Amino acid sequence: MDLYLDAKESALVQRLLEHRLEDLHHEIHHTDHRAFKAELKAEEVLLQHVLDRVKAPAAIGI
Repeated sequence: MDLYLDAKESALVQRLLEHRLEDLHHEIHHTDHRAFKAELKAEEVLLQHVLDRVKAPAAIGI
């Protein structure tokens, strides 16, 4: 799937992803259940990957 975002849309998506990652860090830190913590960590990795991909065009000036 290809998704094309203008600069404002891209900035919004970045902020939303960054906010969710911050929430996940907090939730992971305060979770004692191992299986749930593992799920949260997997989601964190995936979100970070998506965020990196959204930021990539800005890093090369697109």
